[in-house]
Amino acid sequence: GASLITHLYNAMRPFHHREPALLGMLQYGTNDLQAGNNSDQIYYSIIADGLHANPVAVKMAYMLSKNVVVVTDAMGAMGLKNGRHKLGSMEVDVKDKKATISGTNTLAGSVASMDSCVQNFKKFTGCDYFEALAAATTNPAKILGIDDDKGVIRVGMDADLVLLDEDLKVLRT
Repeated sequence: GASLITHLYNAMRPFHHREPALLGMLQYGTNDLQAGNNSDQIYYSIIADGLHANPVAVKMAYMLSKNVVVVTDAMGAMGLKNGRHKLGSMEVDVKDKKATISGTNTLAGSVASMDSCVQNFKKFTGCDYFEALAAATTNPAKILGIDDDKGVIRVGMDADLVLLDEDLKVLRT
């Protein structure tokens, strides 16, 4: 069965109290829906830029399940100034940290950095530092099946390190 809900809320059927859609699945394991056990956990990724999902929606999902993977959905214009940029063959307008397909209000990805998404996630959910960092390190490694080598700081693990300050801002990579 499925093990990851990609970009929770994006192009998703709306939540309804009689038909909770994908939000309702967050509390179950993949086998739980059929066999009644929770041996396989369902993870979900969420774009925590404050635009793709409202902060309250991010918090609601986190209250249902801690199996979250924070992602950016960043496009090539990340870190660039406001203006017109390219996303493949499409033209994209970036203004005030929001990327839209030129001439529309349709989001065209994100221009948020990973550290800003982790900071937002912590702020939106009220989780602690360890939970916010796990959503960007340990949980992605688990879902990718590379948690024997990555995702935590331990002897024998790959040393992919980022030094953050107390506000989760990057100091060094």
